[in-house]
Amino acid sequence: MTVIAHLSDPHLDGSAKRLRRFQATLECIADLPGLDAVVISGDLADHGEASEYEQFFNALPPSLPILVIAGNHDRTDPLLDALRDHGFPATLNSTLDVAGVRLIGLDSHIDQHDEGILGAAALEYARTELADSENLVILAMHHPPVPVGHHVMDRFGLRNADDLAELIHTHDNIAGVFTGHVHSALATTYAGVPLIGAPGIASTMRLGSRTDPIADTDAMPGLAVHNIDGTTISTVFHYLSPSAL
Repeated sequence: MTVIAHLSDPHLDGSAKRLRRFQATLECIADLPGLDAVVISGDLADHGEASEYEQFFNALPPSLPILVIAGNHDRTDPLLDALRDHGFPATLNSTLDVAGVRLIGLDSHIDQHDEGILGAAALEYARTELADSENLVILAMHHPPVPVGHHVMDRFGLRNADDLAELIHTHDNIAGVFTGHVHSALATTYAGVPLIGAPGIASTMRLGSRTDPIADTDAMPGLAVHNIDGTTISTVFHYLSPSAL
């Protein structure tokens, strides 16, 4: 069995509060039995500033394989610089092979836009990495390709969801898709495979789409733990205790 901890949307902004929420989420997986890798599916920084990425990368545990993905709040050049400076591949499309599973991180962000798109480079990268893999594949990206029933968030999903569906339909080694962006646990199917979104770390989307504000910054951070056994993905959503903060 392959165990993947899936975190999303820390939105680090230089404040002690958001850093502590991120650190506490990382601490709760430190002793997770059999943990093979960590996926962090975007909005690493709140404003895409170099100091925010420094805060993010300095908080990461040094001993775990980690796949880092850009979100709509991230900015291309500062993130690439930070990846390079902290020993990660300086690319926004990347692959992590771990315990018989290939995790392919795809860049769906557009600088200074909330909606997402899988551009030609991301799609071509995915096709190459899929063709080269003998392992089961999980695709990971920030923007979900499905509506979630929220009148704000549903305006800012993945614009070219059909391209993702075609990719899945033409590659039978794709077992699932991991996403973030909506600051809420998400479980559905897309193009015949599981699509699972992690809860938010910085905040949680409030129930009901016309609340103001739409996000609760005091709700407990959460994460998803994916257990992959053959082609079966079993996911547990976990939320921290107030005492952790």
